[in-house]
Amino acid sequence: MQIDPYQTPDPSESSRGSDPFDSFIRFLHVVNRRRMILIYAVAAAVCVAVIYYKRIPRQYAASASLMIRQVSTDPKLETSLAAHGLLSSYKQLLLSDPVLISTVEHLQVRPPELAGQTERSKWPSALRNMLSVSFSSEENILYAKCQSKDPAATVHVLESLTTSSSKFMEDFQQDMSLDLVTRLDSERHELEERLFARERDLLTARKECGDISLSEDSEESHPLVQRVAQLNNELTTVRRRRLELESMYSSMMILVQSNSDLTQALQKLATIVGPEVLLRIPGQAATNAQTVRLLQDELKQMESELTALSRHYGSGHSEIVRRQSLVRSQQQRLTTAQQEMQQQLSIGLRDPKVGRWMLETVRAELTTIQQYEAALQSEYQAAEGQALALSDKLADIRVSEREVDILRQLHTSLLNRLSAIDIGQGSGAFRVAVLTEPLTPTSPVYPVLSKIVIQFTMAAVLLSLGTIYVMDMLDDRLRSPEEVRDQLHLPVLGIIRELPEEELKQTSLYVHDFPQTAQSECFRTLRTSLALSTSETNCIAVTSTEPSEGKTTLTANLAIAFAQTGQRTLLVDADMRRPGLSKLLEVRARPGLSEVLRAETDVPGECRERTVPTEVPLLDVMPCGPRIQNAGMLLSMPALADMLDWAVSEYDQVIVDCPPSLAVSDAAMIGRCVDGTLFLLNPNSTHRRSVLRAVQHLRSMGLNLLGVVVNSMQEEKKSGYGGYGYGYGYGYGYGTKDAYGEEEDIADRAENEGPLSDEDELTIPLRKAA
Repeated sequence: MQIDPYQTPDPSESSRGSDPFDSFIRFLHVVNRRRMILIYAVAAAVCVAVIYYKRIPRQYAASASLMIRQVSTDPKLETSLAAHGLLSSYKQLLLSDPVLISTVEHLQVRPPELAGQTERSKWPSALRNMLSVSFSSEENILYAKCQSKDPAATVHVLESLTTSSSKFMEDFQQDMSLDLVTRLDSERHELEERLFARERDLLTARKECGDISLSEDSEESHPLVQRVAQLNNELTTVRRRRLELESMYSSMMILVQSNSDLTQALQKLATIVGPEVLLRIPGQAATNAQTVRLLQDELKQMESELTALSRHYGSGHSEIVRRQSLVRSQQQRLTTAQQEMQQQLSIGLRDPKVGRWMLETVRAELTTIQQYEAALQSEYQAAEGQALALSDKLADIRVSEREVDILRQLHTSLLNRLSAIDIGQGSGAFRVAVLTEPLTPTSPVYPVLSKIVIQFTMAAVLLSLGTIYVMDMLDDRLRSPEEVRDQLHLPVLGIIRELPEEELKQTSLYVHDFPQTAQSECFRTLRTSLALSTSETNCIAVTSTEPSEGKTTLTANLAIAFAQTGQRTLLVDADMRRPGLSKLLEVRARPGLSEVLRAETDVPGECRERTVPTEVPLLDVMPCGPRIQNAGMLLSMPALADMLDWAVSEYDQVIVDCPPSLAVSDAAMIGRCVDGTLFLLNPNSTHRRSVLRAVQHLRSMGLNLLGVVVNSMQEEKKSGYGGYGYGYGYGYGYGTKDAYGEEEDIADRAENEGPLSDEDELTIPLRKAA
């Protein structure tokens, strides 16, 4: 088998999300099926739009454009942001109450919207409903539009509005200029008092700081600050030398204690203290050093004498030649002495006296450096304190200088503004020019028939689509094979036509007794679809959502179709709760699957004993066997897989009739032991939600669903699961029949066997009610 019945399925493999595009395509199919609703809605919307157009009053509109420019020499008022603010302010001016009231007062003939209104407080709101104002900040143009029932009134309103707004701005700008001059002059007096006070404070601070204070623009620093910098550099150098001496003292202490070579330490001491320290080395090294020092002094004396003679004699003079020979001889003796001293040092110094002398020399030098560092640190701190105090005073002076500069600039700016104000025209005023005069409209702007038809049509389309969607949600049926495929994401392997009732009364094996009918051809088509499937189909299971969908009849006739092709076919009735297949083939009273599953050994032998041949050649059936109480537990045992392995090895085709998948989990347990599962549904009786839930349940259990078979066949209620109706899902139990399916009274069993279970106690009143 392909699937281990005891392997836990992965839920992530069975979960499949709904593709939004597939949902949209499905909805388009639904709209196409119910397209008459959309057509009727659009037609009704067009009729209503025409009636609305005929009855609504006509509206006329006139427009005017105004160019508004700022009259000012200030470049800050020429920006796009300033232009936007100017146009926005003028728009608010046009729609303000004083301007609108003045507009109505200057109208000779009032529009119909204002007819009969005598209260001045209602005029602005009525005019605002008629007016619309917009502007373009890039072009400095403002657009005003008036809409009214009277075409001439639109022009009169715009002309009066332009005149009233211009008169209002002239009065406002003149008053604003006078107020501006008064306010600026007051600010000038206050600013002058503050400026004079700050200048006096600045002069006092400079006198307290002394003549050595420098200006802010000077690149030189104060001498006291320079002194602090020099002390800091000197203190850093002294500290570095002290650290070197401390490190050297520790290293020399280790060398002396271990009686190691002191040559490198002596050379390091010479680089720190000075080369003259080599002259003070106790022992024979002192003699060599003194010799080298004497030779160096003699060489310098000879070179100076040679230089003096060279000023008076030429290079070929005998005295010059003799002196040059003496200088070369002295240089050779000095080089020889230095080499001897260096050779003596390279041999190594291990004399304890030299070591103690070096330690004392370093200790003395270290003590001197420490004392100098302490004195330097004290002097640095005192100078730093003085510099910080001076820095605060200088910072105050710089702040005062900046404040004085700012006050001077403000004073100059106020004087310039006062001199630029023209009382007659106003400061910062703007000019308004009419670019486009309003014209009397000849055609209405509202209503427009095309726009109204489009609006009503769109509303009708949306309303009809919503209605179709709600109807589709309420219609819980699968109406077409395409819808079945799109909803379940499974291929439709076959469609079984409804079997004639008269022929069904004659036989239950329809394909065997009526092989030439179109209905029989449907089963053979399904057989071909399974044979051409890419999956293994030697052992398949058949299940459905609910009872009474024709599953048992489909299973029997599909097996007959396989047997007619010469394949040995085995039918297995695995519905041990309601064995419809065993009743259909009249083998209900025979032993079967329930006994095979309870067998502990020799499962193949048990299967051979309980397999029953039918009247159809090459077709055998394994009945369900006696009724048992724990059918679900029995199907979960390993014997089921062993039985199916035997069936596949003995037969060419094995078909298992399973219970409905929503009622119990038997179909899922069986489906995991077969090659694939065939899902049957009846669109006329099966609910869409039930089908989706059943398929999702089977997928979640890891079953291989081969496809869907759509069955339009109607079963009689007394056959199969019909006697129990929809109770298969909730009332599908056991205990109401004997071992071979015969009715047994629960009340009589209670008298014979003792107290009833809770399920039986609930069943008694239900059967009495029936």
